[in-house]
Amino acid sequence: MKKLLITGWIPENILECYQDRFEIVMPDHEKTNFTGEEVAAMIGDFDALFTISAFPFRKDLIDKAVKLKAVANFGVGYDNIDWKYCTEKKIFVVNTMTTVTEPTAELAFSIMLAITKGVVMYDRELRKTRKCDPEMFFDRDILLYGKTIGIIGYGRIGQAIGRRAQGIGMKVMYYDPFRKSPEEEAKLGATYGSFDEVLANADVISCHMPYTKENHHIFNLETFRKMKPGAYFVNAARGPVMCEADLVTALKEKIIRGAATDVFEFEPKVSEDLAAIDNVVITPHIGSNVLEARTNMVHEALDGVYAIFEGKQPINVVNRELF
Repeated sequence: MKKLLITGWIPENILECYQDRFEIVMPDHEKTNFTGEEVAAMIGDFDALFTISAFPFRKDLIDKAVKLKAVANFGVGYDNIDWKYCTEKKIFVVNTMTTVTEPTAELAFSIMLAITKGVVMYDRELRKTRKCDPEMFFDRDILLYGKTIGIIGYGRIGQAIGRRAQGIGMKVMYYDPFRKSPEEEAKLGATYGSFDEVLANADVISCHMPYTKENHHIFNLETFRKMKPGAYFVNAARGPVMCEADLVTALKEKIIRGAATDVFEFEPKVSEDLAAIDNVVITPHIGSNVLEARTNMVHEALDGVYAIFEGKQPINVVNRELF
């Protein structure tokens, strides 16, 4: 039986169906996560690794993983894993590319609604005053019907956001380095634009790009200045695609009307300056933090790993060139 090391605790009932497929080692509920040192001491004896909570799997650990054939990441993003070095070492990298789509899109859409409708600000105020007496012609929030959402990164999650936006009467414009065919764009009801064109024309910018070195701080003060006056910025992708200090400046100086973000540049820390601003909605990287979704993610990751050991080719392998 193959040995599987899991870096963080997962409820036993979720893992029950894998007990006859793997010999599983993981921390208990009270400990929650193994440290890097603990994983380094054990990794040489395992055939597979499952990284939880963005556990870093870099060259130093990869070199110690002499028996490892597969590493699975608990999430669609895998910037915590040196996947290129894994490829050199013939280690398959697996992610949860399909099961995060709908829950992440739901979260991104909900925080977009929250900021454009002032939900959090109204809630905070009403808890203090306990009186329904809003200003009758208050100019802060916007009507989304008929407006344009600009989606940066038009993969699975970006397209899921597009469907939801169309459902409330928004127009969809997108930018992605890999443009869809005219037939796909027609089917999706989306209009393509360059990065700058989308920034200049959208009333809401929703970011769903993967984090890469090329995308580091792609949203900065210059970018925010290119956005439509009075537009909103939503980020449910990765924190470092934006410069958090520049976002603070853009909000304070009213370069943009508001923002909502589920991710942060220096996670797990959130800057005090950002948290102090009223016209931003912040959530603690919870895009897929629903038990049903989390369970599905575990299954997608471990089913992919098991398929590799069975000589099959699961769709959620990052470095498919190893096949």
